[in-house]
Amino acid sequence: MRFIFENLLAAFLSKDGGIWFTLKNLFTRPGAMVVEILNGKRRRYFSPFSMLICSLTLYVIILSLSGSHQEYREFENKIQKAEETYVIESENTINDRDKEINVTTKKTLSKILGKAVSFYNNHYTLLYMLTLPLFVFAARICFGKANRKRYNRAEYVVAIVYALVIVVLYRCIVSLVYLASPDFSSKMGNWMPLVIATAFTVCFNKMMGFSIAKTARRSVLTTIFYFILLGSLIILACVAILIYLYTKLK
Repeated sequence: MRFIFENLLAAFLSKDGGIWFTLKNLFTRPGAMVVEILNGKRRRYFSPFSMLICSLTLYVIILSLSGSHQEYREFENKIQKAEETYVIESENTINDRDKEINVTTKKTLSKILGKAVSFYNNHYTLLYMLTLPLFVFAARICFGKANRKRYNRAEYVVAIVYALVIVVLYRCIVSLVYLASPDFSSKMGNWMPLVIATAFTVCFNKMMGFSIAKTARRSVLTTIFYFILLGSLIILACVAILIYLYTKLK
């Protein structure tokens, strides 16, 4: 704990490097910073995963203090009420096997969705870490075969994690805006896919050696592919659960 505390303190207070130096470069020359780190000049920079954890911690604090997390809580409560409704329905379908299967399936899927929303609300850091392989896979496919040979997966991770730091800091701004205008904050939240694509563009531009336009196109494809992969995994999980329930109830 002493080692961690001393290093975090040094990171925040250092004038020659650390978190403030990294933040400055992240918003003024992110692509050049990523290239320097990949070339071994990483001593002055705060490590990408440490940056991500710090930014996520800041986001959770701001989210809680601003009250913007209430939107997630309300959605979570709606799912819980729907689940309670299905429980009541299931009690009235004892003599109808097909209705019982239908209601049980809805109840189970509603419960799973509620757990997923609750997990998202309470485990931001873990969620980003768990989906990081999807980002890496999507980026390696969308940025082409030549760059897959040029850079290994760990080098892709550096650029992706710094891009995610930008995304999380944008979320911090969205939560702060909520204090002044909840409606505008909600609109800003809808821009998240565009923010992700922009963050990827600025972090990958120098690394790939593409033009801004070409990097932006590949970044948009990476973002779309990531959400397709994530959605596919969720759909597969739901289908597997439905098959299991159907087999068990039959």
